[in-house]
Amino acid sequence: MIGQTLDHYRIESKLGEGGMGVVYKARDTHLDRWVAIKVLPADKVADSGRRQRFVQEAKAASALNHPNIVTIHDIRSQDGSDFIVMEYIEGRTLDELITPKGMSPTLALKYAVQIADALAKAHGAGILHRDLKPSNVMVTREGRSKILDFGLAKLLEPVDSADATTLTRPVTEEGSVMGTPAYMSPEQADGRKLDARSDIFSFGSVLYEMVTGRKPFTGDSRLLMLTKIVREDPTPPSELSSSIPPELERIILRCLRKDAARRYQTMADLKVALEDVEQESGSVKQEQQASLRRGWVWAVLMGVLLIAGFVAWRAWQMRRAPEGAELLRSVPLSSSPGVARYPSLSPDGNYVAYSWNGPQQNNPDIYVQQIGSGSPLRLTTDASNDYNPIWSPDGRWLAFLRSQSQAGTSGLLLIPPLGGPERKLTEIRVLGGITVTPPHLAWCPDSSCLVVTDSLGEGKPDALFVLSLETAEKNQLTDPPLLASGDTNPAISPDGSWLVFRRQLGGVFNGELYRLPLGKSMDAAGEPRLLTVAAMDARSPAWMPDSKEILFSSGEGLWRMLVPRDSTPVRLPFFGENGLMPVVSRPQSGRAARLVYVRSFQDANIWRVETSGPGAPASSPPALFISSTRGEWFPEFSPDGRRLAFASDRSGGGGIWLAEADGSNAVALASMNAFATGAPRWSPNGEGIVFHSNREGQGEVYMVPTAGGKPRNLTSHPATDSFPSFSRDGKWIYFSSNRTGERRIWKIPASGGDAVQITNIGGYAPIESPDGAYIYYVQTLDRPSPLLRVPASGGVPVKVLDGVVLSNFVVREGGIYYINRPSDQGGVYYLDLPSGDTRLQYFDLATRRSTTVAGNLGRVDNFLTVSPDGHTILYSRMDSSVDDLMLVENFR
Repeated sequence: MIGQTLDHYRIESKLGEGGMGVVYKARDTHLDRWVAIKVLPADKVADSGRRQRFVQEAKAASALNHPNIVTIHDIRSQDGSDFIVMEYIEGRTLDELITPKGMSPTLALKYAVQIADALAKAHGAGILHRDLKPSNVMVTREGRSKILDFGLAKLLEPVDSADATTLTRPVTEEGSVMGTPAYMSPEQADGRKLDARSDIFSFGSVLYEMVTGRKPFTGDSRLLMLTKIVREDPTPPSELSSSIPPELERIILRCLRKDAARRYQTMADLKVALEDVEQESGSVKQEQQASLRRGWVWAVLMGVLLIAGFVAWRAWQMRRAPEGAELLRSVPLSSSPGVARYPSLSPDGNYVAYSWNGPQQNNPDIYVQQIGSGSPLRLTTDASNDYNPIWSPDGRWLAFLRSQSQAGTSGLLLIPPLGGPERKLTEIRVLGGITVTPPHLAWCPDSSCLVVTDSLGEGKPDALFVLSLETAEKNQLTDPPLLASGDTNPAISPDGSWLVFRRQLGGVFNGELYRLPLGKSMDAAGEPRLLTVAAMDARSPAWMPDSKEILFSSGEGLWRMLVPRDSTPVRLPFFGENGLMPVVSRPQSGRAARLVYVRSFQDANIWRVETSGPGAPASSPPALFISSTRGEWFPEFSPDGRRLAFASDRSGGGGIWLAEADGSNAVALASMNAFATGAPRWSPNGEGIVFHSNREGQGEVYMVPTAGGKPRNLTSHPATDSFPSFSRDGKWIYFSSNRTGERRIWKIPASGGDAVQITNIGGYAPIESPDGAYIYYVQTLDRPSPLLRVPASGGVPVKVLDGVVLSNFVVREGGIYYINRPSDQGGVYYLDLPSGDTRLQYFDLATRRSTTVAGNLGRVDNFLTVSPDGHTILYSRMDSSVDDLMLVENFR
């Protein structure tokens, strides 16, 4: 039906299909708006029962007016097909948001209260849903739940309510069984008469799955599942997840009682119980946090004892290893200076191709190294950035990418592995901001095609395509949701049955691995299935030769996992620390497989530049200010200039720290134990700090009192929210989010409330001008970016200046400090370039001219801050980095 018109609704695309009909996205040509249309196919209209249920769905839902229930606009018929017109909801279904280990209790309670409130409204109007399940609940980009599909709604006994509506008679007689088996109540499974308590049981099943990641009742057949629902009790949720509050567990188990008389009797009472847990859990966790602070000394001592015990055990294990037993170990494969990345092994495992920025560290090119001998052979000499070489399974070609002058565009080329003429296949354009999370290429097992990341167009996430070597034709393989930045990191199993890929969730450090079954024609043979949760930020998957297991990188190490039989990831022991981009060769006669990976480590510190005043040249070269053996980023002076906030992983996990203005007496303020924690900004009164963290998987905005306390999640949204900052009056918090599918600037009341979109053009790191009239922000983070300005009340952005590196800018009353790099090339990530000419600039707002404050800043990282008196400027830079190739022999 795509392209057809039903009445005045033009069908644009298919959204989904179920037992009650097919759902399409359509355009209302009269009101010029998007709508969703559910169509009952003409060949099913002859089923009078199905048709009557279809009509009843529209009437049942249209009788309700609630923010958490889908709005029905119309019900119509054309050419023998009935269809319902309803509001079009941009977001994800609840089953897409539930991870294998479940949601955090905080997020689950938020959605559960909304769903309970909507069902209480429906029950009050005499309407029973009868098919409540995660796929029938949408979560909008703003974090609001919407119940869909009242297709099995049944009229309850009449009630004396102003909201009650007289509907047609029940269309399913007592004794029939309709609904989805896994979420049915016992009385529904038995075909008995139903009331509101049946929905309460189904609600309990949904809430159970939300917090545990598992259904309460499972079985190999519909009959077995229904039998368990009627006769067996579910496993207590706390046995599956220790983070579930005891009172929440009691609520879930009460909902799931077999005897309806022993459940909650009304959805309204259940909603109140959930709200009580939501409020009480906050105060309980605060007390727990205080207890943790009191016991931190004991925790440190216990950690020391455990480490000592492990070292002693490991030494004992090595002493008692039988003669001839082999312990796997990694050895350097390349120890040249500079950046060596993207390893790819030849089919026989004797050669490795990789990208290296050369002995002068001035330009990434493709090299081939024979394992165990000689110097690397340089294959490319182009002045552009050559990266991501992939060896074809037949050994004939290396495919690689070459950055073009246009930002985000790369050429896809082939070259013989031992040198020769290059052949350009096509160009790819990555728009979703995922160019810093390689790789983007994978060969098909028969070497006839490649899987590549490419753009679907402006405003859409990047997808994976199958590219034919013969015709250069590209066929779309994956269909990422709008909230994602895109799909990348493709890896095809050696037997060609599976594709594993990374779905980028909107931030550099937020992604999940999925597996997709493949058909013989390299097309999708099913739907993608989630393998890893977002909190792992898994990337760069690689298959083992048996097509039954993958390796991937996460955090600061390498992991392995059985696929397609889903299992728990296990970290590789004793090697793989700081490991990225693993690749495994095929085993050869007389030799097991080889593993090659990149050992990548960067040490970032905070540096200081001193000047005599705003815009004045530096009085001395940059000097080290705060350092450790771990990383320090995102420095930010307090409003009074007496203190400094910064992000660091010096305690083993990402967190926010406070120090005196001179860098002394650093203490942890918020230990989030999540790597993507940073961007602290002070409130105008200095009493609070907002920052972002991916502690709950996706990026969220948090606030923490500077006097100490528990960080509070301000956004709790499926999208990636980051780079928050206060308005000058302290009433608003600005932040960057991909809630509309693209990165935009938003704001939220500091006291809590709904988020408001400000810009229609992508951006990061918003900061309000000193007079509160404008919001400044950078357009992108993965390459030098324009600095834009938009009125605080909203409007059309205008460009202020070009070339800002990352989020390194500070807006003062008379001008703007920023960091740029004159030699930056379009489409090249700044970390891959030499850093000697990085400079601090001052843009005078009156003259519209820039002057240099300091040069030779080094390889800068995120955030620039200036003391209130304008004399001290701090920035973060990477002082040392290691990007070596490591080799593990006889890897099994």
